[in-house]
Amino acid sequence: RGRTRGGEDIPAPRTAYARLGLGTAAVAVATGIAALPLARAEDDAAVEIGFRVAAVALLILVAALALDLAQLVPVSLLVLGGMYGAQLAIDDVPLDPATPLVAAALFLTAELAYWSLEERTGAGPEPGERLRRLAVVIGFALGTLLVATMLLALVDGVRTGGLAIDLLGAAAAAAPLVAVALFARQQSRRAS
Repeated sequence: RGRTRGGEDIPAPRTAYARLGLGTAAVAVATGIAALPLARAEDDAAVEIGFRVAAVALLILVAALALDLAQLVPVSLLVLGGMYGAQLAIDDVPLDPATPLVAAALFLTAELAYWSLEERTGAGPEPGERLRRLAVVIGFALGTLLVATMLLALVDGVRTGGLAIDLLGAAAAAAPLVAVALFARQQSRRAS
């Protein structure tokens, strides 16, 4: 009777389903981020290169989720954000109205990916906890969308030129990526 029968290390099926669903959602949102620059690219060579970069970013994210390597999640987000930024630079787009959506999608991808990694612990949450957390994640993603939209509107409103305005625009463009990077760093510390 005192012996263990085995199965102590096997996670509950609901946890596996939740982890798989969250990971799939993270990859789906990341795929949407990658699809935006590919859809906008005008040159066939740019599409081919962008497709390869997108595949690498998505592969890194899938590897992070499958192998429980939280430190790879920010790398994937960096590649996706860099791909989007490169498309803007190549096409010489001064202000892109899709930028707030990309910022919110990057945040959502990071949150879903780290949440999926947290589900590996097997510790079942309280009833209703996943729904509450999902509501918080969606709320923060909408907050990211709102802040990025306000920054974009501010930069668009003061388009006068000069070094100060250029620095303000660069800060507005970098703020969502910095926020995602800081949040990812905090999440990777929690996962460790």
